[in-house]
Amino acid sequence: MARIIYAVAGEGFGHASRAHFVGQRFLEAGHDVIFAASLRALLYLRPYYGERVKEIFGLSYDYSKGYVDPMATLWKNLSHFPRGHRLNRELFEQVYQPFEPDLVITDFEPFSAWWAWRHRVPFISIDNEHLLTLCELDHEFRDLFGHLNAKVVVRFHYLGAKAYVITNFFQAPLKSKAAVLAPPIVRPAIARLQPSEAGHIVVYATTGTDEQRWRDVLGRFAAQEFHVYGFNKDAQWQNCVFKAASTEGFATDLAAARGVIASAGYSLLSECLYLRKKMLLLPLAGQYEQLLNARYVEKLGLGVWSKQVEESVVSRFLDRIDEPFPQDGGILWPDNEKFIGTLRTVLASLDTRARIAI
Repeated sequence: MARIIYAVAGEGFGHASRAHFVGQRFLEAGHDVIFAASLRALLYLRPYYGERVKEIFGLSYDYSKGYVDPMATLWKNLSHFPRGHRLNRELFEQVYQPFEPDLVITDFEPFSAWWAWRHRVPFISIDNEHLLTLCELDHEFRDLFGHLNAKVVVRFHYLGAKAYVITNFFQAPLKSKAAVLAPPIVRPAIARLQPSEAGHIVVYATTGTDEQRWRDVLGRFAAQEFHVYGFNKDAQWQNCVFKAASTEGFATDLAAARGVIASAGYSLLSECLYLRKKMLLLPLAGQYEQLLNARYVEKLGLGVWSKQVEESVVSRFLDRIDEPFPQDGGILWPDNEKFIGTLRTVLASLDTRARIAI
């Protein structure tokens, strides 16, 4: 049996749901696992694992203007850092050191990675962000600043992992022998669904977006019904059915959708691929990873993208939505068991007792 610390970034839903799935496999293999999480990941994991989940101070973004504001993000994290530093010091001294972990796993959580590096505890990285630094990708020159900024952020998070398991939806040449690509994971609630087509389009509007703008654009397609999430209300306006937040309801709607309009976050993108739903992606400004996701989705024939919702791009999306899905060998379709197989191979190559049984 191995003692494992599994540290999880708090921003976004994908980190937490991935840690839930992978962490459960370690527990089922008989290992002792402590989770360290912040923000949304803390709220997500605690109902499942109770006292196994410890709070860690985590970095967060400022989306108050509808996009990632760099200066507001910096100030937000600096203002919370004194409390966060105390919280993390207590966590390291009272939990990490007495636990004496054999392995630390970090899903883009930097403080546990640096702790492991300083204390010479082997650690591995499981995330999608290291695609930006450890893979050869196609970038456009006009986005050079965003590209370089994103790489700096990823490099700043941590280095020195024994292995980097990079989940991604397309093949890309690797730049490091320590890195390996693995297909996306989807949460079990999605994996159990059977896709169908009820004819509606699911819309997931991000924080800070203008409801009236959505109404103006979507209302021009009277023949198409849209199920709109993100404004947390139940209402109907012409062809737009607004729906309150519901994890189960959204998943059911997604499985029955004709297509999806959303930002280009990795978690929802993976669920769309698993359910074979074409996408119109609207990457959040200031999130270079989302811009890259959106461009590769269109390049691979999995959907289209735009910097903002407009009548012309919705029309282009609807014109192409019924085209067959590509059978491109460069696409890594979500596959939970293939991911576990890749992780099993990585663990077998390391000097650690942590293993996942077949």
